[in-house]
Amino acid sequence: MQSISGLIAPYRTVRTRLQGFPGKKVLVLEGGGMRGIFLVGVLQAFLDRGYFPWRGIIGTSAGALVGTVYAARQIHLARDVFFSDLLSGEFIRLTNIFRREKHILNLDWMVDNFIAQEGGLDFRRLRTTACPVIIVTTSFYQHAPLRPMYLDTRCDDILLALKASAAIPFFYRNFVPYKDEMLMDGSVCDPLPYKKALEMGFAEKDILVVTTRPRGYRKERESFWAKKLYEAHYKEEQYQYLISALNDHYGKYNQLLDELEQDHPGIEVIYPPADFKVNRLTRSEDKILSGFSQGVRAARSYLYGLRDQAPQDAD
Repeated sequence: MQSISGLIAPYRTVRTRLQGFPGKKVLVLEGGGMRGIFLVGVLQAFLDRGYFPWRGIIGTSAGALVGTVYAARQIHLARDVFFSDLLSGEFIRLTNIFRREKHILNLDWMVDNFIAQEGGLDFRRLRTTACPVIIVTTSFYQHAPLRPMYLDTRCDDILLALKASAAIPFFYRNFVPYKDEMLMDGSVCDPLPYKKALEMGFAEKDILVVTTRPRGYRKERESFWAKKLYEAHYKEEQYQYLISALNDHYGKYNQLLDELEQDHPGIEVIYPPADFKVNRLTRSEDKILSGFSQGVRAARSYLYGLRDQAPQDAD
Protein backbone atom coordinates (compact mmCIF):
# COMPACT_ATOMS: atom_id res chain seq x y z
CA MET A 1 0.00 0.00 0.00
CA GLN A 2 1.23 3.51 -0.77
CA SER A 3 2.14 5.79 2.10
CA ILE A 4 -0.73 7.88 3.42
CA SER A 5 1.10 11.07 2.44
CA GLY A 6 1.43 9.75 -1.09
CA LEU A 7 -2.30 9.05 -1.27
CA ILE A 8 -3.29 12.44 0.08
CA ALA A 9 -0.74 14.78 -1.54
CA PRO A 10 -2.57 15.27 -4.86
CA TYR A 11 -5.68 16.49 -3.03
CA ARG A 12 -4.16 18.97 -0.63
CA THR A 13 -4.92 22.65 -1.11
CA VAL A 14 -3.26 25.79 0.13
CA ARG A 15 -4.98 27.30 3.14
CA THR A 16 -7.13 30.25 2.21
CA ARG A 17 -8.87 32.56 4.62
CA LEU A 18 -12.64 32.27 4.30
CA GLN A 19 -13.54 35.02 6.73
CA GLY A 20 -16.48 37.01 5.45
CA PHE A 21 -17.92 34.09 3.53
CA PRO A 22 -21.54 33.17 4.23
CA GLY A 23 -21.11 30.72 7.08
CA LYS A 24 -23.19 27.90 8.47
CA LYS A 25 -23.67 27.12 12.14
CA VAL A 26 -24.34 23.39 12.39
CA LEU A 27 -22.97 20.47 10.40
CA VAL A 28 -25.01 17.26 10.08
CA LEU A 29 -23.20 14.08 9.02
CA GLU A 30 -24.85 10.86 7.85
CA GLY A 31 -23.37 7.47 8.75
CA GLY A 32 -22.84 4.50 6.49
CA GLY A 33 -19.81 2.47 7.51
CA MET A 34 -17.07 2.67 4.88
CA ARG A 35 -19.13 5.22 2.93
CA GLY A 36 -17.88 7.61 5.62
CA ILE A 37 -14.74 8.07 3.51
CA PHE A 38 -16.72 10.66 1.53
CA LEU A 39 -17.17 12.64 4.76
CA VAL A 40 -13.44 12.39 5.43
CA GLY A 41 -12.70 13.91 2.02
CA VAL A 42 -15.18 16.74 2.53
CA LEU A 43 -13.87 17.63 5.99
CA GLN A 44 -10.22 17.25 4.96
CA ALA A 45 -10.86 19.91 2.30
CA PHE A 46 -12.67 22.14 4.80
CA LEU A 47 -9.74 22.02 7.22
CA ASP A 48 -7.20 22.53 4.44
CA ARG A 49 -9.04 25.72 3.49
CA GLY A 50 -9.43 26.87 7.11
CA TYR A 51 -13.22 26.57 6.93
CA PHE A 52 -14.68 25.90 10.38
CA PRO A 53 -17.70 28.14 11.13
CA TRP A 54 -19.57 25.59 13.23
CA ARG A 55 -21.32 26.00 16.56
CA GLY A 56 -22.20 22.32 16.59
CA ILE A 57 -21.77 19.05 14.72
CA ILE A 58 -24.35 16.25 14.75
CA GLY A 59 -23.32 12.83 13.49
CA THR A 60 -24.61 9.30 13.30
CA SER A 61 -22.36 6.20 13.23
CA ALA A 62 -19.45 6.90 10.85
CA GLY A 63 -20.65 10.50 10.75
CA ALA A 64 -20.19 10.76 14.51
CA LEU A 65 -16.71 9.27 14.30
CA VAL A 66 -15.53 11.54 11.49
CA GLY A 67 -17.26 14.58 12.98
CA THR A 68 -15.56 14.04 16.33
CA VAL A 69 -12.03 14.00 14.92
CA TYR A 70 -12.88 16.98 12.71
CA ALA A 71 -14.05 18.93 15.77
CA ALA A 72 -10.73 18.04 17.43
CA ARG A 73 -8.94 19.34 14.28
CA GLN A 74 -7.56 15.81 13.80
CA ILE A 75 -9.24 14.65 10.61
CA HIS A 76 -6.01 12.80 9.78
CA LEU A 77 -6.94 10.20 12.41
CA ALA A 78 -10.05 9.18 10.49
CA ARG A 79 -8.27 9.44 7.15
CA ASP A 80 -5.44 7.17 8.27
CA VAL A 81 -7.84 4.62 9.77
CA PHE A 82 -9.89 4.41 6.57
CA PHE A 83 -6.77 3.90 4.48
CA SER A 84 -5.16 1.33 6.73
CA ASP A 85 -6.89 -0.30 9.71
CA LEU A 86 -10.40 -0.47 8.27
CA LEU A 87 -9.13 -2.17 5.11
CA SER A 88 -7.60 -4.97 7.12
CA GLY A 89 -9.32 -8.23 7.95
CA GLU A 90 -9.35 -7.25 11.61
CA PHE A 91 -12.37 -4.94 11.26
CA ILE A 92 -14.79 -6.55 8.81
CA ARG A 93 -15.15 -10.31 9.34
CA LEU A 94 -17.83 -11.62 7.00
CA THR A 95 -16.88 -15.18 7.97
CA ASN A 96 -18.59 -14.52 11.31
CA ILE A 97 -22.06 -14.12 9.80
CA PHE A 98 -23.14 -17.55 11.04
CA ARG A 99 -21.17 -17.44 14.31
CA ARG A 100 -23.66 -15.92 16.71
CA GLU A 101 -21.08 -15.17 19.40
CA LYS A 102 -18.65 -13.36 17.05
CA HIS A 103 -18.87 -9.80 15.73
CA ILE A 104 -18.93 -9.12 12.00
CA LEU A 105 -17.75 -5.56 12.73
CA ASN A 106 -15.01 -5.59 15.37
CA LEU A 107 -15.80 -2.20 16.88
CA ASP A 108 -13.83 -2.87 20.05
CA TRP A 109 -10.68 -3.34 17.99
CA MET A 110 -11.50 -0.37 15.74
CA VAL A 111 -12.06 2.11 18.58
CA ASP A 112 -8.95 0.93 20.43
CA ASN A 113 -6.79 1.31 17.30
CA PHE A 114 -8.42 4.54 16.28
CA ILE A 115 -7.73 6.20 19.62
CA ALA A 116 -4.37 4.51 20.21
CA GLN A 117 -2.70 6.02 17.17
CA GLU A 118 0.27 8.29 17.72
CA GLY A 119 -1.09 11.70 18.57
CA GLY A 120 -4.35 10.22 19.88
CA LEU A 121 -7.71 11.92 20.08
CA ASP A 122 -7.57 15.33 21.80
CA PHE A 123 -10.13 14.79 24.55
CA ARG A 124 -9.28 18.08 26.22
CA ARG A 125 -10.19 20.08 23.13
CA LEU A 126 -13.42 18.10 22.73
CA ARG A 127 -14.38 18.79 26.34
CA THR A 128 -13.77 22.54 26.08
CA THR A 129 -14.56 23.35 22.45
CA ALA A 130 -17.20 25.89 21.52
CA CYS A 131 -18.32 23.38 18.88
CA PRO A 132 -19.66 20.28 20.65
CA VAL A 133 -20.34 17.08 18.74
CA ILE A 134 -23.74 15.50 19.29
CA ILE A 135 -23.32 11.75 18.82
CA VAL A 136 -26.54 10.00 17.80
CA THR A 137 -27.25 6.61 19.34
CA THR A 138 -30.33 4.41 19.73
CA SER A 139 -31.51 3.28 23.15
CA PHE A 140 -32.86 -0.28 23.30
CA TYR A 141 -35.60 -1.34 25.70
CA GLN A 142 -37.06 -4.77 26.21
CA HIS A 143 -40.74 -4.88 25.27
CA ALA A 144 -40.82 -1.15 24.43
CA PRO A 145 -40.21 1.03 21.37
CA LEU A 146 -36.67 2.17 20.71
CA ARG A 147 -35.81 5.86 20.91
CA PRO A 148 -32.90 8.06 19.82
CA MET A 149 -30.42 9.21 22.46
CA TYR A 150 -28.09 12.14 21.83
CA LEU A 151 -24.74 12.19 23.63
CA ASP A 152 -22.49 15.26 23.93
CA THR A 153 -18.70 15.18 23.62
CA ARG A 154 -18.44 17.88 26.30
CA CYS A 155 -19.93 15.76 29.06
CA ASP A 156 -20.47 12.14 27.96
CA ASP A 157 -18.04 9.23 27.58
CA ILE A 158 -16.73 9.86 24.06
CA LEU A 159 -15.35 6.38 23.42
CA LEU A 160 -18.51 4.58 24.50
CA ALA A 161 -20.66 7.04 22.59
CA LEU A 162 -18.71 6.49 19.36
CA LYS A 163 -18.80 2.73 19.76
CA ALA A 164 -22.53 2.75 20.48
CA SER A 165 -23.32 5.01 17.53
CA ALA A 166 -21.61 2.53 15.17
CA ALA A 167 -22.93 -0.71 16.76
CA ILE A 168 -25.00 -1.87 13.79
CA PRO A 169 -27.56 -4.50 14.82
CA PHE A 170 -26.55 -8.06 13.87
CA PHE A 171 -23.14 -6.85 12.59
CA TYR A 172 -22.18 -5.98 16.18
CA ARG A 173 -23.69 -8.69 18.35
CA ASN A 174 -24.00 -6.79 21.63
CA PHE A 175 -25.47 -3.56 22.87
CA VAL A 176 -23.16 -0.96 24.43
CA PRO A 177 -24.06 -0.32 28.09
CA TYR A 178 -23.89 3.32 29.17
CA LYS A 179 -25.25 4.49 32.52
CA ASP A 180 -28.76 2.98 32.67
CA GLU A 181 -29.09 2.57 28.92
CA MET A 182 -28.36 -0.16 26.39
CA LEU A 183 -27.21 1.60 23.23
CA MET A 184 -26.77 0.71 19.57
CA ASP A 185 -26.39 2.22 16.10
CA GLY A 186 -27.84 5.73 15.94
CA SER A 187 -29.02 5.11 12.38
CA VAL A 188 -31.75 2.77 13.62
CA CYS A 189 -33.77 5.73 14.97
CA ASP A 190 -32.17 8.79 13.39
CA PRO A 191 -30.11 8.00 10.28
CA LEU A 192 -30.02 11.59 9.01
CA PRO A 193 -30.28 13.85 12.09
CA TYR A 194 -31.02 17.23 10.52
CA LYS A 195 -34.29 17.42 12.49
CA LYS A 196 -32.24 17.43 15.69
CA ALA A 197 -30.56 20.59 14.44
CA LEU A 198 -33.96 22.16 13.82
CA GLU A 199 -35.11 21.11 17.31
CA MET A 200 -32.03 22.79 18.78
CA GLY A 201 -33.20 26.08 17.28
CA PHE A 202 -31.03 26.36 14.19
CA ALA A 203 -32.65 27.93 11.13
CA GLU A 204 -32.61 26.04 7.84
CA LYS A 205 -30.14 28.52 6.34
CA ASP A 206 -27.68 27.71 9.14
CA ILE A 207 -27.60 23.94 8.48
CA LEU A 208 -25.30 22.02 6.15
CA VAL A 209 -25.98 18.29 5.68
CA VAL A 210 -23.39 15.92 4.19
CA THR A 211 -24.83 12.58 3.09
CA THR A 212 -23.07 9.36 2.09
CA ARG A 213 -25.59 8.49 -0.63
CA PRO A 214 -25.96 10.27 -4.00
CA ARG A 215 -28.83 12.67 -4.65
CA GLY A 216 -32.02 10.82 -5.47
CA TYR A 217 -31.08 7.61 -3.66
CA ARG A 218 -33.89 5.80 -1.88
CA LYS A 219 -33.42 2.73 0.29
CA GLU A 220 -35.06 -0.56 -0.65
CA ARG A 221 -36.51 -3.15 1.68
CA GLU A 222 -34.03 -5.57 3.16
CA SER A 223 -33.60 -8.70 1.09
CA PHE A 224 -35.38 -11.87 2.13
CA TRP A 225 -32.13 -13.45 3.32
CA ALA A 226 -30.92 -10.41 5.25
CA LYS A 227 -34.26 -10.23 7.01
CA LYS A 228 -34.11 -13.93 7.88
CA LEU A 229 -30.62 -13.53 9.34
CA TYR A 230 -31.43 -10.72 11.77
CA GLU A 231 -34.83 -12.17 12.66
CA ALA A 232 -33.08 -15.42 13.60
CA HIS A 233 -30.49 -13.52 15.64
CA TYR A 234 -33.12 -11.47 17.51
CA LYS A 235 -35.75 -14.19 17.75
CA GLU A 236 -36.65 -13.70 21.44
CA GLU A 237 -39.84 -11.78 22.23
CA GLN A 238 -37.89 -9.03 24.01
CA TYR A 239 -36.54 -7.90 20.62
CA GLN A 240 -39.90 -7.47 18.90
CA TYR A 241 -39.62 -3.67 18.78
CA LEU A 242 -36.07 -3.87 17.46
CA ILE A 243 -37.20 -6.19 14.66
CA SER A 244 -40.05 -3.80 13.89
CA ALA A 245 -37.62 -0.86 13.71
CA LEU A 246 -35.27 -2.78 11.40
CA ASN A 247 -38.14 -3.82 9.13
CA ASP A 248 -39.39 -0.21 8.94
CA HIS A 249 -35.96 1.38 8.62
CA TYR A 250 -36.08 1.81 4.85
CA GLY A 251 -39.37 3.70 5.13
CA LYS A 252 -38.10 5.99 7.90
CA TYR A 253 -34.94 6.75 5.97
CA ASN A 254 -36.77 7.49 2.74
CA GLN A 255 -39.24 9.72 4.54
CA LEU A 256 -36.39 11.73 6.06
CA LEU A 257 -34.91 12.24 2.59
CA ASP A 258 -38.29 13.18 1.11
CA GLU A 259 -38.90 15.75 3.83
CA LEU A 260 -35.37 17.12 3.57
CA GLU A 261 -35.69 17.67 -0.17
CA GLN A 262 -39.33 18.78 -0.27
CA ASP A 263 -40.06 20.51 3.04
CA HIS A 264 -36.73 22.11 3.95
CA PRO A 265 -35.44 23.92 0.86
CA GLY A 266 -33.29 26.21 3.00
CA ILE A 267 -31.03 23.37 4.18
CA GLU A 268 -27.99 22.92 1.95
CA VAL A 269 -26.82 19.38 1.22
CA ILE A 270 -23.53 18.01 -0.10
CA TYR A 271 -24.13 14.67 -1.82
CA PRO A 272 -21.63 12.16 -3.21
CA PRO A 273 -21.66 12.06 -7.02
CA ALA A 274 -23.75 9.51 -8.88
CA ASP A 275 -20.70 7.33 -9.54
CA PHE A 276 -19.77 7.02 -5.85
CA LYS A 277 -19.04 3.28 -5.49
CA VAL A 278 -18.26 2.79 -1.81
CA ASN A 279 -20.72 0.73 0.24
CA ARG A 280 -20.94 -0.02 3.93
CA LEU A 281 -18.47 -2.94 3.84
CA THR A 282 -16.13 -1.91 1.00
CA ARG A 283 -12.53 -3.10 1.41
CA SER A 284 -11.13 -2.01 -1.95
CA GLU A 285 -8.28 0.49 -1.56
CA ASP A 286 -8.98 1.94 -5.03
CA LYS A 287 -12.65 2.54 -4.24
CA ILE A 288 -11.79 4.10 -0.88
CA LEU A 289 -9.27 6.47 -2.48
CA SER A 290 -11.80 7.37 -5.17
CA GLY A 291 -14.47 8.05 -2.54
CA PHE A 292 -12.06 10.26 -0.61
CA SER A 293 -11.14 12.30 -3.67
CA GLN A 294 -14.83 12.67 -4.56
CA GLY A 295 -15.41 14.13 -1.10
CA VAL A 296 -12.54 16.59 -1.58
CA ARG A 297 -13.93 17.72 -4.93
CA ALA A 298 -17.46 18.08 -3.54
CA ALA A 299 -16.17 20.27 -0.70
CA ARG A 300 -14.13 22.41 -3.09
CA SER A 301 -17.21 22.93 -5.24
CA TYR A 302 -19.19 23.95 -2.18
CA LEU A 303 -16.49 26.40 -1.03
CA TYR A 304 -16.23 27.89 -4.51
CA GLY A 305 -19.96 28.51 -4.30
CA LEU A 306 -19.45 30.34 -1.00
CA ARG A 307 -16.69 32.38 -2.61
CA ASP A 308 -19.12 33.49 -5.30
CA GLN A 309 -21.58 34.60 -2.59
CA ALA A 310 -18.94 36.44 -0.57
CA PRO A 311 -18.67 40.24 -0.44
CA GLN A 312 -16.36 41.55 -3.15
CA ASP A 313 -13.82 42.80 -0.62
CA ALA A 314 -13.58 39.47 1.25
CA ASP A 315 -10.20 37.77 1.40
